[in-house]
Amino acid sequence: MSGQYHRSHRWAWFFERPGYLLFMVRELTCFFVGGYLVVLLVTLGKLAGGGETALVEWLASVSGPWWLTAHLVALVAAVWHTVTWFGAVPQAMPIYLGENRLPAPIAAIVMGYGPWLTVTAVILWWVLR
Repeated sequence: MSGQYHRSHRWAWFFERPGYLLFMVRELTCFFVGGYLVVLLVTLGKLAGGGETALVEWLASVSGPWWLTAHLVALVAAVWHTVTWFGAVPQAMPIYLGENRLPAPIAAIVMGYGPWLTVTAVILWWVLR
């Protein structure tokens, strides 16, 4: 006898509670974000290695309706992952003001949504100027 207790559970344990299922959906979003990053790296490789004609051909090949759907799915997955991450961070790393703990929604705004929106506004300003 090894002295270790191995608790058995079903392979679909995450269907037992809604919170577990949402956690697994958040974890699965990394595949969509990773796939988008591969496409981005290939695009940068075409730009660096092949020149303008290779880039134009690549952009023409990834501009169809299926690719538009893939980009939209990757965007939704990235936003879902970001929002759920910002909701989890105040639980793992609470902010204290003296002896008082900052409420989780305010901490999520201070540590997540505020910087996210600030960086987004700066990028939009830079692109649209």
